[in-house]
Amino acid sequence: MIRAVIFDVDGTLVTFTFDIVGTRSALIGELLGRGYSTTNLTTTTLTQVILDSAKEQIDSGQVKDDYQTLRSRVYSMLDRFELDSAREAKPIHGTLKTLKALRLSSMRLGALTNSGRAGATKVLKKGGLMDVFELILTRDDVPAMKPKPDEILRALDLFNLSKDELLCVGDSVIDIQAADAAGVRVASVATGNYSRERLLAEGADLIMSSISELPALLHTLS
Repeated sequence: MIRAVIFDVDGTLVTFTFDIVGTRSALIGELLGRGYSTTNLTTTTLTQVILDSAKEQIDSGQVKDDYQTLRSRVYSMLDRFELDSAREAKPIHGTLKTLKALRLSSMRLGALTNSGRAGATKVLKKGGLMDVFELILTRDDVPAMKPKPDEILRALDLFNLSKDELLCVGDSVIDIQAADAAGVRVASVATGNYSRERLLAEGADLIMSSISELPALLHTLS
């Protein structure tokens, strides 16, 4: 039985314009300026993969640097981009109504995002969503971002639930990958950059066209 649902934020609960290309270009430029090899990195490379590449070069002795210091520097750069973009954030139609209905049904709710705490808080407050969640986890709370499963595993621990009692909801491939790595089910919602067909092909256990479909979906699972 599902006792808690954890949601991705960007593209799942809210929409806002985020300059992904510009952000990743800045991150790659930062690494290049610090002596890292960036040959295999592009603006389509996930942020966590960019960081993993840097850590591998540090661990191998190719670059003399401190990973935690580098990660903090990268996170600060991301914070600036996210806080700027958060001004345009808007909740997706039906989000607040759906979340309130789930809370009334005694479902425990969490929000998990690759954004930092500052940006996530601004986005959720702007959308009137901050007080709906029992748990909010950001990249600042775990060792690694999605597609790694750290946030989901942390949520399981804090909720004190088994894997079959938790459902992940997200709009992207990395949400599916993170859920799969954590061993929990994932319901994908096609309100982001991926089609229903792509999300199903990537391994989504369940698929929705709108977050408003979630209460009925949970009813069928119970």
